Amino acid sequence: MSEWEDIKIVRHDKQQSQRPTADDIELTKQVLVLSAMPPPRWAEICNAILLAEPGRLGREGKVQGQNLFVKGGPKVFDESDANHLQRLVTYTNERYREMLAPIDLSGLDAFGEMGASSNVD
Repeated sequence: MSEWEDIKIVRHDKQQSQRPTADDIELTKQVLVLSAMPPPRWAEICNAILLAEPGRLGREGKVQGQNLFVKGGPKVFDESDANHLQRLVTYTNERYREMLAPIDLSGLDAFGEMGASSNVD
């Protein structure tokens, strides 16, 4: 298996992003481009983290393809939001890396118990 390379936010796609409009002043959509197409499990982890912390951004977010979509209130997307999302992506990389780590099964018996003896009466 090749070594995992962390995913990062590489840019803010301003063309796909939208500022609030008169029709929908309550919602903006920001599109952030990721450095690579994330594996499905990475996207699941990131989406779960985004779902678990909507209060921090006051927004809804989701990874789809190679993009991170963030929806929120009328506040214009700013640098602190971008920095927070980069930290969130870094945290996702850490969780994904933990998932990829091999599990040490040495010392376990067939039932997953440590050092269990096979005393059967």
